[in-house]
Amino acid sequence: MPRAFPEGFLWGTASAAHQVEGDNRNCDWWEFEQQPGRIANGDTSAIACDHYHRYREDFALLRELNQNAHRLSIEWSRIEPSQGVFDSHQIRHYRDVLGDLREQAIAPMVTLHHFTSPLWFTRQGGWTAAGSAQAFLAYVNRVVDELGDLVSIWCTINEPALYGINGWLTGEFPPGRRGDIAALYRVGRNMHRAHEMAYLAIKRRWPDAPVGLSHHKFHFTPASGKRRDRLAAATARFGVDRWATGPGRFTNVVDATSDYIGIAHYWGQMCAFDPSRPQDQFIRRINVPGAMVTDMGWSADPTWMRDVLNEVRGLGKPVYITENGLATNDDALRQRYLTDIMANVQLAIEDGVDVRGYFHWTNMDNFEWARGYGPHFGLIAVDRKTLERSIKPSGRLYARLAASNAIQI
Repeated sequence: MPRAFPEGFLWGTASAAHQVEGDNRNCDWWEFEQQPGRIANGDTSAIACDHYHRYREDFALLRELNQNAHRLSIEWSRIEPSQGVFDSHQIRHYRDVLGDLREQAIAPMVTLHHFTSPLWFTRQGGWTAAGSAQAFLAYVNRVVDELGDLVSIWCTINEPALYGINGWLTGEFPPGRRGDIAALYRVGRNMHRAHEMAYLAIKRRWPDAPVGLSHHKFHFTPASGKRRDRLAAATARFGVDRWATGPGRFTNVVDATSDYIGIAHYWGQMCAFDPSRPQDQFIRRINVPGAMVTDMGWSADPTWMRDVLNEVRGLGKPVYITENGLATNDDALRQRYLTDIMANVQLAIEDGVDVRGYFHWTNMDNFEWARGYGPHFGLIAVDRKTLERSIKPSGRLYARLAASNAIQI
């Protein structure tokens, strides 16, 4: 039977400026891309999808796919190329971008920090520096003043825990550090402070606008019923669900000051205690047997979406699924996954989770950070030679779901 989603449910896609715009050369990621071996196949974001110039074409495709919302980021390094110097041309550009979304009847969810920082900021120590939150706030205030009238929903910071882990523990993100736990704690503490300050700044100027952040929610389970494996799974959850707020003090990311809870969910793992892996908190992470494995090497199961949504049900706040998708070249698999994901979102709603919207990652195949252009998450294909866009069958399926605001269960 068809089950309707709540009236006003947001059907959207998510993107990040650096991954789609192209020619974004004043940020830490561009510098990182120039280092040999950092990016798969030597790919760079020099052209990306040329969304900076083609945004009108891309938003017209979103409208064709019946989307009523889109999550995008504002590129800090464009808005504030040098500390305290704001580029009026780039501000006008983003006004045009947001205005075009509005003209297409697509509500913008704007992310203020999606993994990229200006070079001047990183030269001062980036998010490990004591004044990083204050530096971020100056940019936030300018964006809120100049663009706030066009924004429907604000997302201050994208996946702060994952950002810190990838930048200072695994080295997959700038600055490419490995095992620097002390720096990781400073990053978490400063990002927490930056979020709180940004939240207040936005609410002072636009009190009715919903403000939150996006948290990467993993699905961790013990590899066995043994106590040590249960502890390993709990430790893994602690490591990604909490950020430092002071010496020896931690808080759950989703408990941050916010009007909604933003959940990004892609994958899950089983956790086993392994004394030979001190560099990994003595945890061996294993893909779940029987689950599909995506082109990112992650195990995924649509039923986990219902589980992670129910984990935040008790907080009593609206929930937006800020990211979810599947890296695969098998679009038939993406179609099945998408249908099953939305069925599990519907089941979570019936469980009592106040889910207000779903933002599929992503609208079009793009520059997937350190993985380059290899993984394909998009509902729209992009020819790497011509940059021609073409809607995939999964995109057409998503358009039908959005038009009906319902799913078959």
